[in-house]
Amino acid sequence: MGAGALAICQSKSAVRLKEDMKKIAALPLNKQRDASCQKVFGVSLQELQQQGLSKNGIPTVVWNLVEYLTQHGLTQEGLFRVNGNVKTVEQLRLKYEHGEDVELAKDGDVCSAASLLKLFLRELPEGVITSALHPRLIQLYQDARSDAQKDNNLKELLKELPDAHYCLLKYLCCFLTQVAEHHMENRMNVCNLATVFGPSCFHVPSGLEGMKEQEICNTIMATMLENCHTLFELEHAKQDAEQHPCEELARIILVKEANCAQSLPVNLTRALEREAPKASPRSKNL
Repeated sequence: MGAGALAICQSKSAVRLKEDMKKIAALPLNKQRDASCQKVFGVSLQELQQQGLSKNGIPTVVWNLVEYLTQHGLTQEGLFRVNGNVKTVEQLRLKYEHGEDVELAKDGDVCSAASLLKLFLRELPEGVITSALHPRLIQLYQDARSDAQKDNNLKELLKELPDAHYCLLKYLCCFLTQVAEHHMENRMNVCNLATVFGPSCFHVPSGLEGMKEQEICNTIMATMLENCHTLFELEHAKQDAEQHPCEELARIILVKEANCAQSLPVNLTRALEREAPKASPRSKNL
C-alpha cells in the first residue's frame, strides 16, 4: 500500500474513532436527559398522580388545557372539530413531557390546545371509561329499558370507576357542557361533542363490530353531557350559577369527593363570589 493510500485509511479511521468517541461521551448526557423527563402522555392516571403530575385530582396537562380553552375557546367556531397545526401540537407535547412551563396563549392557540387534549385522552393506556366498566355500559344501553332506568343505572355504574377516572370524567363532562352552552357560536352541540369525545373516552376495538360499538359509546357520551349535573350530583351548583350570573368572573368550585384523594375542580363561567354548596359525596359499590 502506498503512502498516500495509507494516509487516507488512517484519516478515515481517525474520523470514525472521533465520531465514536463523541457518541460515547454523549451517552451519559442523553441518559441524564431521559431521566429528567417525566412522561405525561400514554401514562395511567394513577401513575400521573403518584408522580405529582396532577392538580386537585386532575392531570395537570388537562387542567391547563381546559383552563385555557375555557377562557379563550368557548365561542370559537369548530372547537374540537378543526385540528390544530401538527407541528405546534407536537411542540406543546414535548414541552409538557420535558416539564417546561407552557404558556398556551404564547406557545399555541385554541385549535392546538383542543387537539392536545384529545390526544392525551386517546393515549391513556386505560380509557377514561375503563375496560372493566365498558362492556357493562354497552350492555345497559342494549337492554330494552326506559330512559329513566338507564340514567339511574348509568349513575350507579359510573360510581364504580376508579377515583382518578371518575374525577377526570366528571371534570371533562362539566367542561364540555359549558362548550355545548355556546353551541350557537362554536357550532358544537352535545351530539357533535359526543361524536368527538366518544372515541377519546371509550376505547373500542377496530373493525365493523367496533364501529357499531362506537355508536353506542357516543350515545352514552351524549347522555352524560345532557345529564351531567344529575349524574354527577351538581344540581345545586348549577342552580346557584344560573341565579347569580357573573359573565366577567370565572371561579373554581371545589366539589369534595368522599373517595377521591383530592378535590375535583369544576370550572363555571357563571359563578358566585360566595362559596357554592358542596355536592353530596359518592359511594362506591364494593
